[in-house]
Amino acid sequence: MDPRVLRSLWPIFAAETREQLQTIGTAVLGLEQGTAEQAAEQLTALKREVHSLKGSAASLGLADVEQLMHAIEDGLARCAPGHVPPPGLVETTLRSLSAMEAALNRGDAGEIPTIEGLGPLLSALGRGGFEQAPEVKANKVPAQFRRDGLQTLEKLETSLGRLCSPGLEDRPGAVWEAVGLAELLKAAANTAGISAVESLASSVRAGFARMEEAGVGASVAASDIAGSLVQLRTALESLAEETPAEPAAAPAEPEVTARSAAGRRQQDMDRAVRVSVRTLDSLALQVEQLAAGRAQQLRRAEAHRELLEQTHQALLQLERAAQQLALSGGGGALESLRAGVGQVRGVQKRLVQLSKDVHREGEQLALVAQVVRDDLRDLRMVPASQVLEPLKRTVRELAARLGKDVELVLAGGDVRIDRRIVDVLKDPLQHLVRNALDHGIETAAQRTAAGKPPRGLLTVRVEPRGTRLAVVVEDDGGGLSPENVKATAVRRGLLTEAEAAKLTEMQAARLVFEPGFSTRDQVTETSGRGVGLDVVQTTATRLQGAVDLSYEKGQGTRFTIDLPLILAGALGLLVRTGTAVVAIPSDAVERVLRLSPGDVGTVAGHVVARVEDEQLPFHPLSTSIGMPRLPLAIESGKPQTAMVLALGGVRAVFAMDAVVGQQEIVVRSLGRHLQTVSHLAGAAVLDDGSVVPVLNAPELLRVAAAPVVLRAATEVRRSHILVCDDALTTRFAIKSLLEIAGYSVVTAGDGEEALGILERTPCQLVVSDWQMPRLDGIGLTRRIRAHPKLSHLPVILCTSLDSPQERAAGLEAGADGYLVKREVERGKLLDLVRQLLPSGA
Repeated sequence: MDPRVLRSLWPIFAAETREQLQTIGTAVLGLEQGTAEQAAEQLTALKREVHSLKGSAASLGLADVEQLMHAIEDGLARCAPGHVPPPGLVETTLRSLSAMEAALNRGDAGEIPTIEGLGPLLSALGRGGFEQAPEVKANKVPAQFRRDGLQTLEKLETSLGRLCSPGLEDRPGAVWEAVGLAELLKAAANTAGISAVESLASSVRAGFARMEEAGVGASVAASDIAGSLVQLRTALESLAEETPAEPAAAPAEPEVTARSAAGRRQQDMDRAVRVSVRTLDSLALQVEQLAAGRAQQLRRAEAHRELLEQTHQALLQLERAAQQLALSGGGGALESLRAGVGQVRGVQKRLVQLSKDVHREGEQLALVAQVVRDDLRDLRMVPASQVLEPLKRTVRELAARLGKDVELVLAGGDVRIDRRIVDVLKDPLQHLVRNALDHGIETAAQRTAAGKPPRGLLTVRVEPRGTRLAVVVEDDGGGLSPENVKATAVRRGLLTEAEAAKLTEMQAARLVFEPGFSTRDQVTETSGRGVGLDVVQTTATRLQGAVDLSYEKGQGTRFTIDLPLILAGALGLLVRTGTAVVAIPSDAVERVLRLSPGDVGTVAGHVVARVEDEQLPFHPLSTSIGMPRLPLAIESGKPQTAMVLALGGVRAVFAMDAVVGQQEIVVRSLGRHLQTVSHLAGAAVLDDGSVVPVLNAPELLRVAAAPVVLRAATEVRRSHILVCDDALTTRFAIKSLLEIAGYSVVTAGDGEEALGILERTPCQLVVSDWQMPRLDGIGLTRRIRAHPKLSHLPVILCTSLDSPQERAAGLEAGADGYLVKREVERGKLLDLVRQLLPSGA
């Protein structure tokens, strides 16, 4: 097929194929359970699904996919209806589906969607008895290839360790060095005709290429690479054997819950229309903007009513003036005045009627917008089974590999959640399940010795909780050991022994979410790689959620991911701290309260607030979001306004100055430049047109676990750099740049606000834009130079104006430095800041 046509059809094919693969996997597992009649019905639906996928692949010219589906179809044809299929068929089919998913991922990345290891899979599917075909023929392999391959493998393992270490300086260079090693190994395997090693080397190469940018994607890629490297070592070491090893007998298969839904799904698809996720995103954004526009219209309508009232009062004054003029004799002016009053009165009546009509039509539009918004949100909602069903294959394959007998129980598959959450949640959920199987559930012998049933129980359920939901992964294994976690953290250099001794049991348990943490000393195919649970925490925070952990020694461990049901518009609470107004999603705010000075105190060096006889961590909101530490009301003996945030079982109290209001907000991304500002979830435009930052509640709660000590009002506080710019993005970009360099930063939106902050907060340097409303950068510089207490402050003008005349004007006004904004990212701002800051700052 023409590559251009294939590219245009690929998104539709890939989406449909992923659904079909999930259905096929569930149905294959379901063949082993239920009555003979149910198994026969399942087999019929399964054959229809496989045949449909084979036809779709053939129409697009995807020969690998067509061949593999044809082989699976032949294997199913040899199954007797109502009888349990051979275990080898089930295992090989599941491996084939995993290979198909990998091919789809390559197609998504713009590569050719070939299936790696196709030959062995076809051989296993076409052989009687369905034994697993050996993937490597040990004889006829040059000994030199094995030695060189193992040396290259050691270098690749070293490269992976470097890339998983924090603070790596030349990350791109390390990535592409590893890519080159994997490419050399792949070429050598191709020359030697060893397809298994060639396929694994190709996977390793692709994985390293995804690690160039640090983050969640790199952690997931590292996990995949580690698994491939373990398989690669096994494949290379087996080359020394004279004959392939006999396939191991399949262990007892875990029981899973399955039901047939293929027939009903086919009927539903006949009445369904596929819509691009990007189209839905665009529509959802437009509808949310429509709802926000309606809120702005209501605000303007209120202003219109106020003007009508003022008009009414003016008419009353004019009528009284006409009466007084009539009593004094009137004249020609009286008639003109009365005529004018009559005309204005008529205009007022028409404006009143027009206002009523506009209000009525606005209410109708608001109702329509709400209905459309609800319908669009419903379009984005998908059953949780889409993220739960693939776990059946994961549990079956991993339990067999580990030699454990595990029963998987899924619950809440009918709960509907946002599709974007489903897409992002797949990898973290896989990590939690693999962690439970490898670290949590014991072997049958260990369980029997502990007085437990030999079969382990793993439960994954989705629970709706109002406007949020909980994804719970629970096992009945040995339970997490805080002592082992602390010992591992000390051994790996994450903590000193003294620091570990100060941790509570729960603080120690939560170390498992730290990057690079693993209790395994040896790297296996499933453990010891230093990636996994940190991905769960990072993903939950990115989705405005949190992860909670509970355990009982000898009885099991439970992970609970708290998430919003939807990621669209939300109700936001607007609060003021200092001069800044910020928004926080209302579903994270448990309550707003007033604290008396006696409600706040120190317990074991930690500042806490008493809320209904419970001691909760207490933090000033200003310091939590990187603003300067301003005096609190309780420090002067006055009541303090505060709010209680609660997510995922974690609660904390944050002090602020006032609650401004509450309204619907649409959270917009701030772009890649502000991704490092962890306490920001985005920004929102209010109904008055102003832009406010939206806080990331889970991140605030995560940081709240750190101890805080209240300082006296008379304590000498750190100085700050003031960043003044009317553009929110630029303001926070410069703020982030300076904070990463170790400076404390306070921000202002214009010169007038900046002057107010400077008079209240000691600062050592000012970075200001030129073009701003109210008071621009030149005016701010002149006011600073004329101020008796501020005249010593260094001022840097950072602007897009770049002519020699403008530079001269800025320096003439008293600026100590002048930068064009494109020079900021080149490091010139930091250099200039270091030069101008007073010594010792």
